[in-house]
Amino acid sequence: MVFGTNKKVMNKKILITIGVLGITIILLAGIKLYFLFSEKCFTDADCRLVRCPGAYCDNGKCKCPEIWPPPRDISQIKVAIQYRYVTDGKVINRSLNDVIKILKETKTDFLFQGWITQKPCPDKCSDLPTEKERETCELFGYSYQHLAGAILKIKKELPEIIFCGGTQAEYLYPKEAGKSRLILEPEDRNKAWEMALNPEKWGINVSRKDIQCYWAKRWGDVGENEPCPNEGELKQRMRKFFPDLTNPEFQEIFLERIYKQIDAGVDAIWIDMLYMQARLMEELTKDPNHPAVKESYEAAREIVNKIHEYGKRNGKYIYVITWVAVKDKDSIISVPKEYVNVDAAMVSPSSNEIKDKSTGEIANFNEKLWDELVRKIKEDYKIPIFARIDYGGPGRTQLYVFSQELSKKEAKEFLRKADEFFSKKGIIFIYPVHGGDMGRKELVKKLSYGKFNWYDSLAPEFETYETIKELAQSKR
Repeated sequence: MVFGTNKKVMNKKILITIGVLGITIILLAGIKLYFLFSEKCFTDADCRLVRCPGAYCDNGKCKCPEIWPPPRDISQIKVAIQYRYVTDGKVINRSLNDVIKILKETKTDFLFQGWITQKPCPDKCSDLPTEKERETCELFGYSYQHLAGAILKIKKELPEIIFCGGTQAEYLYPKEAGKSRLILEPEDRNKAWEMALNPEKWGINVSRKDIQCYWAKRWGDVGENEPCPNEGELKQRMRKFFPDLTNPEFQEIFLERIYKQIDAGVDAIWIDMLYMQARLMEELTKDPNHPAVKESYEAAREIVNKIHEYGKRNGKYIYVITWVAVKDKDSIISVPKEYVNVDAAMVSPSSNEIKDKSTGEIANFNEKLWDELVRKIKEDYKIPIFARIDYGGPGRTQLYVFSQELSKKEAKEFLRKADEFFSKKGIIFIYPVHGGDMGRKELVKKLSYGKFNWYDSLAPEFETYETIKELAQSKR
């Protein structure tokens, strides 16, 4: 009898406990629902389901972040300079304060390529696995921590400046395929190869090996006149692959590069070769309506949408810049306007316009073709236009001609003529202050400070900075 009585008491206690727990759960759920529908809160977590992304708790009420416009309207830019990597000054004993002095002297309001995420980049140098890698990272200032610190310091001095970062849609490094994005694990190269562009995916009779070998030759991983190696050897020899922009895994990697720059404080993003895959597919198929072409363009458009959305979620509008129409000999190649949602277009003079290979004439622009190009961009896309001295790739690139074939006097002459020409066309000329690959190592003879295969306007080999400063100051 005593045992039975104890059992009844125990059951009663269990029922009471369950009842209390049930009431607590209902109350908590009610509180959460109250927060959800009333937009009241105790913490930011209470605002996660509010209608706007990035909502936060402020004095007990959920608030949507204000979307701040960039420091200034990109169409109103007067002075733009290229300064690839504001963080790399240690190698030439140039401090960030020296860089800021350059920005102030030139009255820059658009800093192009202040950063580029090209090779895999760590959040901080200490994330890298070896001491040598960490030392190199610190020397060149190549981490997102360096970028964030530099932008913060620049913005304190020049709050209105638009800082443009960037990346390349044509590069995928095997390391990026792994979890760390930094350390090459045994299967990472195979994973990256599966993300590499393969026209056979759309039934096109060109293999992944063949199209990747084309880029391997362009990048110097395979000799220009060398036969393409077998797939296994090619995969090992290529330092990077040309990725498939429609591949979701690559899209995640690509957008991560950009989001980290936005988190660090950039106002704009330069994307090189955003539409190149679509162009390649159109050349292979001769059909602008082929699924490979349309899907590649759609992927590019969606990437730009996601960049804009990410910026807005973080309370900031991010400008996106790329090539949308380019001169090709005597004609214009352009992207169908329904796919273009970028904020500004990039153009470049040709190598022969910088210095004609046959006549030696400097700054001989094809005015008729330029008028056609400008009209195309302004009428079809209605976006501002920037011009730069392009670089990258084999042979006689634009920056190779400017840096290697022109004397100091001729380079200054070109800058003056180009500035006048582009100004008349309503194009913003980006002055080449610092950075940019001057060409293949076997071709480049004039190195900045006798050591570096990138351009620097203050280097004794070039000495164009004073001309740039004069031209820039005349814009004000």
